[in-house]
Amino acid sequence: MNRSKSLRILFSLATLVLAVGGMLPSVDQAVAGPEVVTLDSASPLVRVRLMVRVGSADDPAGMEGLANITANAILQGAFGNADDPITKERLAEITRSWGEGASPSVRVAKEATTFYMTIPAAVMDEYVSKVLAPMLSTPLFLESEVDRLVNESTTRLTGFLRYESIEMLGLTAMDNYLFDGTTYGHAVTGSVEGLGNIGVNQVKGFFKKHYRPDNLILGVSTNNADIRTQLESAVAGLGKVQGGATLPKVVRSAPAPVNGRELTVVAMPNSGATGVHLAYPIAINRTHPDYWPLYVANVFFGTHRDGHGVLYQRIREERGYNYGDYSYVEHFAGRPYSLFPPFNTPRKHQYFSMWIRPVANEHAHHLLKAAVYELENLIRTGVSEADVANSKNKARVLYLNLAETSSRLLGAKLDDAFYGLEDGYLESYLEKIEAVTTEQVNAAIAKYLQYENLKILVVTEAELAEQFATDVRNNTNTWGKQPADYQIASESEEGGETFLNVPEARLETLRRDAVWANTWLDIPSQRVRVVSVEQIFQSGAFITELDDSAR
Repeated sequence: MNRSKSLRILFSLATLVLAVGGMLPSVDQAVAGPEVVTLDSASPLVRVRLMVRVGSADDPAGMEGLANITANAILQGAFGNADDPITKERLAEITRSWGEGASPSVRVAKEATTFYMTIPAAVMDEYVSKVLAPMLSTPLFLESEVDRLVNESTTRLTGFLRYESIEMLGLTAMDNYLFDGTTYGHAVTGSVEGLGNIGVNQVKGFFKKHYRPDNLILGVSTNNADIRTQLESAVAGLGKVQGGATLPKVVRSAPAPVNGRELTVVAMPNSGATGVHLAYPIAINRTHPDYWPLYVANVFFGTHRDGHGVLYQRIREERGYNYGDYSYVEHFAGRPYSLFPPFNTPRKHQYFSMWIRPVANEHAHHLLKAAVYELENLIRTGVSEADVANSKNKARVLYLNLAETSSRLLGAKLDDAFYGLEDGYLESYLEKIEAVTTEQVNAAIAKYLQYENLKILVVTEAELAEQFATDVRNNTNTWGKQPADYQIASESEEGGETFLNVPEARLETLRRDAVWANTWLDIPSQRVRVVSVEQIFQSGAFITELDDSAR
């Protein structure tokens, strides 16, 4: 596979005949086109990705969810001739014979919105003329469809995220909690109040402002010049550049540093279990040279959905508390469902987090202590030469999954263009992993990992939330499983003294249990709060004060 280079294409006036609203720049203007990245694939199926550098972080205050509604309205709000529109039903009919991937889909993230489609090369002309060009140049944003999308998003927030999925509630709320007060600080889906302020006019204005060729990265899985020209011409119909100006560079505000430890307990009716989350911002992302040593450290500590990480081994494998326990050095979208991190959810500001998947309510406090202790222990003891070598081997295995398909390869190239990674994340992955040393891993741990300043979020049964908070405030020594749970039998001597007949293999388990039980979280009482689930996702703020009528 040849390495493709990102480039800028300047489009002449002739390529802009599809401009939104039919209005064209003046003759003396040169409109900057998209950045283009390619693969060198000979497949008859052409994968196309359109990444617009806009996401939920660009939602105006009080209209949280606008980026997500706009992106989905492009696909579902009809396009083309208003007298004979291509509705979502007609779009499905048009693309059905070209394969499932030909029907466009979209993923909205904090800083990027990416459209996906797979097009048979043999029908590229027809696809561009019937679907892609009119979809981008003349979206109709039918009011009925925009209203439907708003209602569906509101239902997702107030139903599924609040009451039906303890894992998604905790993961989304933790993200909002950490970035509260920044443009990252609300769900991609939006907020209940923000969605209520979104209509057709807001969607049209957002589209006009952000959907422009100069704000786009075009990814194509072929170097075929004719196909690239067709696609470049199609995306030239995005938006209208006034006076030749480009969009100003957006500077994202970083989250405020966490000072000490704080805990928010979310009371979720009928949760059935308790989920535990810990996080704090870190000052690097994958463009930084320290990313790779920290990445290897995290593979050792908490590999996602894998038994390699010590968190998984100690909490899940050795003790059987839950389904899994993981840590992350950057945001991982879709965690409950994805085995491997998806591409096209790039962020300039990242964070370290730990996720203790739902556990029995009676064990939650013990395992919160366990998570804090294990992070402290990693920082205190570091990683051995042998463990670094094993974790580098695991990282190489992960590469095989990350680079498994042309879809993932192309997605990675879009992210490279977003971050400005000239050497390529996947293209340099194995080389960067190979170069990591044990000294670098331990230096990165010492520099970027810490346990004193944490935001902690716990989602638990509503009836138990206040007691959980009280136990944390009082630094209660809380045990988890008992020896009998490990099939350790007790015996009695003649004098009536009871002792445990502990197999040598279980001694370390019980010792560590005792350390976990006696770990002090030491969170000031005033920094422990209980909130109802209705207060989450209500507005652009992490927590919204509600009157009784809103509950």
